[in-house]
Amino acid sequence: MSNPEHTEDRTQADAQDNSAWQWPELEIERKRQQMRSAALRLRAEPEPREAVPAAPEQPAPEPLTAEALESIRQAAFEEGHAEGKAQGVAEGREEGRLQGMEEGLQAGLQQGLEQGLAEGRKQVAQQLEHWSCLVEQLQAPLSKIDHTVEQSLVTLAMELARNLLKAEASASPQLLLATVQEALKALPAQNGPLTFYLHAEDLVMLEAHYDQDARAKRGWEFIAEPGLARGELKIITPLSQLDVNLAQRIDALMANFIKANWSRFHDAG
Repeated sequence: MSNPEHTEDRTQADAQDNSAWQWPELEIERKRQQMRSAALRLRAEPEPREAVPAAPEQPAPEPLTAEALESIRQAAFEEGHAEGKAQGVAEGREEGRLQGMEEGLQAGLQQGLEQGLAEGRKQVAQQLEHWSCLVEQLQAPLSKIDHTVEQSLVTLAMELARNLLKAEASASPQLLLATVQEALKALPAQNGPLTFYLHAEDLVMLEAHYDQDARAKRGWEFIAEPGLARGELKIITPLSQLDVNLAQRIDALMANFIKANWSRFHDAG
């Protein structure tokens, strides 16, 4: 039979052993819970802040007096006056510089023009002197030209003048009208109709002077004749016919001129 006291002691010892032993998983979870709790406590506790010393209180600004306001106004006036003066001086200098440049440019242009004119006059004088020398050199050989050469020169000059007169007559309405007037004077007095045959261009010039009414009153008829040259005119009346050649008239005038002045040309040679 067992001892009751011994049995009670053994039961208590077993209970103590059971309370000290735990399951491994439960022990790990318990440690995790302890670590989370410690971390939360650390996060929740705020860090201590250093105390910031309070800024010293500034004294309240004193109210502006009339003297202070006048001083501020005077300072602003002097500052503005100084800035305006500086700006005015700068602008005046710039205007003076531009005006000086313009005056200098005008003076330079005037001087250049005067120099150019002087140089041009000098060159013209040199050219005149050169041509004067050439003329003097030509005068001596010309004085020795014989009578035959002189006659050839006069003939050439007259031929040139004749051709110029013919060219002028072919395009001059005044000469054509004068020719018609002289031809009418050469016709015998009659009251019958007149028919004018002439070059087409001469016909246009006459029609511009004598319109259709004027021709009808005079009994004139203008007809273009392809076989006639400029300046040639044929007038036919019931009783007569007159041929007028302006070029032949010019030749006759030139021949009379040469005949009348040949002795003077010959004596001059």
